[in-house]
Amino acid sequence: MAETQDSLHFLDYWRVIRARKEIVIAVFLLVVVTGVFVTFAMPKVYMAAAKIQVKEEVPDLPIFSPEYRGFDPLFLRTQFEIIQSAPVIEEVIRKLELHKTLGRVYGYDNLDPDKAIERTRKILSRSIRVQQFRDTNLIEIQVYLSEPKGQAPLQAALAANMFAQVFREQSLSRSRRVSEGALRALEQQLQECRDAVEEAFQKAENIRRDKKIDRMSSAAHSDSSFGKLELMRLTDALIKARMDMEDRKARFEKVMSLATNETELLASVQYVIGDQALQALVMARREAEVSLNNLLSSPLGPRHPDVVRGHAVVDELKAKVNDALKGLKIGVQHDYETARGKCDALDKMMDKAKASERMAEGSGYAEFDKAVEELERTKRIRDALELKFREQKIEQNVPRTAVEVIEYAKAPDDDEPVRPDLVLNTILSILIGLVTGVGLAYFVEYVDTSIKTVEDVERYMKLPVLAVIPQKVRAFADKTAETLHAEAYRMLRTNVQFSDKFKGGRTLCITSGSVAEGKSLTVFNLAYVCAEMGDRVLIVDADLHRPRQHKILGLSNRIGLANYLAGEAPLEQAILTTPIPNLSLLVSGRAGGSVHGLLDTRRVRELVATVKERFDIILFDAPPMLGVSDTSLLVREVDGVLQIIQHRKYPRSVSIRAKDMIENLGGNLLGVVLNNINIARDYSYYYHYHYYYPRRDKAHKAGDGELAGTTPSARTGAAAAREE
Repeated sequence: MAETQDSLHFLDYWRVIRARKEIVIAVFLLVVVTGVFVTFAMPKVYMAAAKIQVKEEVPDLPIFSPEYRGFDPLFLRTQFEIIQSAPVIEEVIRKLELHKTLGRVYGYDNLDPDKAIERTRKILSRSIRVQQFRDTNLIEIQVYLSEPKGQAPLQAALAANMFAQVFREQSLSRSRRVSEGALRALEQQLQECRDAVEEAFQKAENIRRDKKIDRMSSAAHSDSSFGKLELMRLTDALIKARMDMEDRKARFEKVMSLATNETELLASVQYVIGDQALQALVMARREAEVSLNNLLSSPLGPRHPDVVRGHAVVDELKAKVNDALKGLKIGVQHDYETARGKCDALDKMMDKAKASERMAEGSGYAEFDKAVEELERTKRIRDALELKFREQKIEQNVPRTAVEVIEYAKAPDDDEPVRPDLVLNTILSILIGLVTGVGLAYFVEYVDTSIKTVEDVERYMKLPVLAVIPQKVRAFADKTAETLHAEAYRMLRTNVQFSDKFKGGRTLCITSGSVAEGKSLTVFNLAYVCAEMGDRVLIVDADLHRPRQHKILGLSNRIGLANYLAGEAPLEQAILTTPIPNLSLLVSGRAGGSVHGLLDTRRVRELVATVKERFDIILFDAPPMLGVSDTSLLVREVDGVLQIIQHRKYPRSVSIRAKDMIENLGGNLLGVVLNNINIARDYSYYYHYHYYYPRRDKAHKAGDGELAGTTPSARTGAAAAREE
């Protein structure tokens, strides 16, 4: 049972697509043609790529420092951001003079150089892509350009190679600038130590002269003093503490000098501090910014939940990085102050030990020994700094190759643009066209409240469908009419005759909810079929406002129903004999006065009673229920009423309202005739029509379509019914 329901459900969707295939095809063609046109209209974009190798900076030949360093997972991501940074892009623009080249193309060459460079930087920043080759330290720099025309391939290659060159130069310059700054700070400390050594030496010499101490006795006195051992130990500890303090002081001063430049500070932090936690935060922030940029470049709006969430993640990571930088500065400062406090504590201990020594010895030797010890301590610090300075200076002069160009960019051929991709855009246009067309078809079907199927009639109107009339039906008086269509009217005749509501009935009123739903054609063809079956049939054209029956048969409308109701002509004169056997016609006629009010209840009742005695079936072609009051008089006097509903024309509320009016007036509503069905499009509901009545070729239809007894004027007049 479930499989049957699923099958029917699928057929419902397929029926909508077939019913709205014009919309699907039109939208599909529009989108595809537009996509292809836009593709050809888009400027050709050319791409050139340079490949570089980026390594962490170490001397090409390690001398004093070890060659191996730990792997930094954030290193390459940091280099991505540096390559795409404003300083690199602006330097590329200046060297290639792109602000002049692109300025002439985009019309801002009259701006001053700084503004022109800034405008070009914005253009170029959108034209560069940087990507890493998986599991390598190779980076590809891609540049996309569409302007200037004819030179874009060459300019793209030049720009890609220049990006690699500028990045290499700036990396070396930045590294040298950092190391030179550290060397200057170290050299300054070394000079201060040299001055301190000279000052300590002069102080010791002055004390020796003042106290008249010769060098031999001072040396012997110093060696014989057991307190010197403690002083020497403290001196060694103080030297190490001062070296540690100077190292931490250099870091502190470097961090504080870069405090206003976050980019330089983040780039130097791995060399100065080596804080892996901060580097991990910076990496996470950059990855979040890349993800946010991808979301912003997509069709998602700024208020989309993913975009809002991306902004929140970036802001949170920025706050964490700022907090980490603040903590870094505080930590470096605390380390420096701790080292300085340790040196101060050792100084106090030295002073206390020296004071004890002075109390144990004579004041002259004690003062001299203190000066000598100060001199030796200062010399040790100087020698250590001197060694460190020379090592760093030698390492600085050793060549370093952190960035190496592996493959230079080549200018692509003029017939090799990367965008637009005609095949891809065409495929996307086809997919979008199909999706949009089908979606629009379902939307139109959703908002369309007209009667579409037999099930709609049964569901909303609670009435049976007595017949389904296909499209392109003509009046059977027309020789071009397809006789196979007569089967639908034979079915209607059978259903009416066997209806429980119409047993013994002869008079039948056929009406509709609104105009142009096909009631007049239905009346005539039903009468034709009944007459063909041997019934004596009378058509009463009761639509006094828009009569149609006389046009179908090509007869005069001078005297008819209106004249009879007005008392201007007897009924025998008004009823006309038609060329079709067993079929008579009471045309609407033309009364001398207004037709309003002619369908008086008494006169209509007399008419019905009279024609019942002479004919087997009387069909009244009544006006639409809505907007005309004449039909309300007829539906109460006849034996049965048929409501014609044209397929997919009016909202179902019109048909429902007409049905309610008929029932409220006391009319005997037999059912509904669903008219103008597109058999080919709505085959899922009406396939039986094709099954029993397959189409014939035109010659066969023409042969079978000859209707005996029709006059040329009747065949010509039958075309008038096509309006209905």
